[in-house]
Amino acid sequence: MTWTAEVTNDPERDFRLYVELLDEGVYKARLQRNPSGELEIVFYGADQCVIPWLWLAGIANRFNEEVPPQ
Repeated sequence: MTWTAEVTNDPERDFRLYVELLDEGVYKARLQRNPSGELEIVFYGADQCVIPWLWLAGIANRFNEEVPPQ
């Protein structure tokens, strides 16, 4: 299992930045800010998805520090 993260923008949400979370190149979830600026995770599909917590926490911390609420 190889997890990667890609910062991108969402044209459906006024081009706000978010982080795509991929496992072996397959999009599994996204880390984004909700309308009040809080971080939230959105999972894709109905398959079980197990994300390593320390890796995810590190990605979330970097995103929270480097990308202020828009």
